[in-house]
Amino acid sequence: MALHLRGRDGAGAPPRYTVGLGLIGWLLSYAIALPLGIVAGFRPGGVVDRISTAFAVTLASLPAFLIGIGLISLFALALRWLPPAGYRTGAHMVLPALTLALGLAAYSVRIIRNAVAEVRRAFYMTFARMRGLGAAAAFRQHGLRNAAIPVATFAALQFAYVVDGFIVVETLFNYPGLGDLLVRSLLARDVPVIVGAALFIGLMYASVNLLADLACLKLDPRRAARAAP
Repeated sequence: MALHLRGRDGAGAPPRYTVGLGLIGWLLSYAIALPLGIVAGFRPGGVVDRISTAFAVTLASLPAFLIGIGLISLFALALRWLPPAGYRTGAHMVLPALTLALGLAAYSVRIIRNAVAEVRRAFYMTFARMRGLGAAAAFRQHGLRNAAIPVATFAALQFAYVVDGFIVVETLFNYPGLGDLLVRSLLARDVPVIVGAALFIGLMYASVNLLADLACLKLDPRRAARAAP
């Protein structure tokens, strides 16, 4: 018997909405974390490094629902720029995606900063500078791929936060995704839907980790050579 995850607007809607929300939140988090992490990694102990550290510590100490309530209070109630909940237009996705993005960026900005700082201290980067390359050119030509390996690995591990976060975020914003469906199914003791939602979440997590492993092999071909018989 086929199992269909049905939302408020028909079959298959909750997974589609959840994947869209998770993808937008993940991309937005790296739009925030990448420039901060790279600049902080180039100047450890500088102004941007200290600001990004305070930003990361503050957001990491706040649960997702508290970040969401703060965004609703500011952008929906005080400024009236965005709708506070529900889903009818693309504007309804902004606050949930931003809530996810800020929670993700709190951790990824430090990972990016540490990866960039470690690569810049490597001997091959010193050698590239001795050949006459500037700091930015040396990093772009020799350090970028090496710095991207731990970032790609951590990005896959972050998907666990997305899975945990979208349940809270979708419930808070009354967003018709998989997390909202799972909560309502738990309250209704709808076991088939709970099992189907859990299976879909597990498949998403496994797929993201597989893609991260493939990306690391592409970034560092030496791993594929070591794994070959």
